[in-house]
Amino acid sequence: MINEQFELLSDTPFLALDLEVLERNLQNMAALAKAAGVKLRPHTKTHKSPYIAKKQLEYGAAGITVAKLGEAEVMAEHGIDDILIAFPLVGRNKLKRFSDLLGRAKLTVGLDDIAVAKGINDVGEAHKRRIPIYADVDTGLHRMGREVSESIGPILEIAKLPYLELRGLMSHTGHAYAKPTEEEIKAIAIEDAELMNEARLQLAKQGVEVPEISVGASATARFIRDIPHATEMRPGMYAFNDRFVMAAGGAEVEDCAVTVVATVVARPTPNRIIIDAGSKTFAADAFKHGGHGHVIGHPNVTLRSLSEEHGTIEVTGDSDLRIGDVLRIIPNHICPSINLADELFGFRNGELETVIPVLGRGKNR
Repeated sequence: MINEQFELLSDTPFLALDLEVLERNLQNMAALAKAAGVKLRPHTKTHKSPYIAKKQLEYGAAGITVAKLGEAEVMAEHGIDDILIAFPLVGRNKLKRFSDLLGRAKLTVGLDDIAVAKGINDVGEAHKRRIPIYADVDTGLHRMGREVSESIGPILEIAKLPYLELRGLMSHTGHAYAKPTEEEIKAIAIEDAELMNEARLQLAKQGVEVPEISVGASATARFIRDIPHATEMRPGMYAFNDRFVMAAGGAEVEDCAVTVVATVVARPTPNRIIIDAGSKTFAADAFKHGGHGHVIGHPNVTLRSLSEEHGTIEVTGDSDLRIGDVLRIIPNHICPSINLADELFGFRNGELETVIPVLGRGKNR
């Protein structure tokens, strides 16, 4: 991927993006969604970049998903106008910003409670238009939403609000990452959709029709052709992939588009190496097999611990690494690492082609 120009970018640490891998990942997921007959609405919280979001739309995405209103504002400023905000909007300031943004983009909001829905309904009333929403259902992650039996009542109450349009049910299969086998991950993906369809059928009996069932997570995305009832998918990490996705069977090293490029700055002992990338570069997310990233090409070293600016690598056996050597490391979790960076250095065929600003960085409000 990248060798010759490392010396030109010796100001490590930085994030290197292999543009060829990125484009292959985007094209493959778009083709998978098309073959399954579902809409692709990728989650852009992974890359936080209008540049990459526009590529996803170019390759066939129907719209995008964001985690926070601030990310939606950035995307809309750059001409992206079909946005699912997959997060409840609470409070006067949020609703004012949402109202302002509604004049510039087609927005859908994810929520799971009547208290949140009433605020969105008030905005709809002010605009004299119905605002589409997705209702969260808890299918096993135990984050947003309620279990099916407990969700029907609240969703029916939400559906009564006159300026809301219940467009879909949504979930997130993040709990699949903890499963050790392909069969168990696939089973979660299927169960997730079955549970949402059960909720949809119960709502239909009460006279509320829900057209969309929206599923999420890159861990389960590859099974979309086997997932019943789904009309839309919202994978995010597939654009770059990371160690978590690799461990879930969704990617190999060659499918990981972003690596942290770091320099060996010290080797105090034969079995301890220090690099210039710590917790301000890598996410601190724990990995079930240990370490904070996959060091490419060096199977006998482990990025064992992080302080703010230092990464401590443990050497097992022999290693000829020395001060000044450059390493490429796949983070455990790519999303927080992107949020810690100002830009991505995009390479093609080993040559620096572009620098992509992470315009959604820090937009967590």
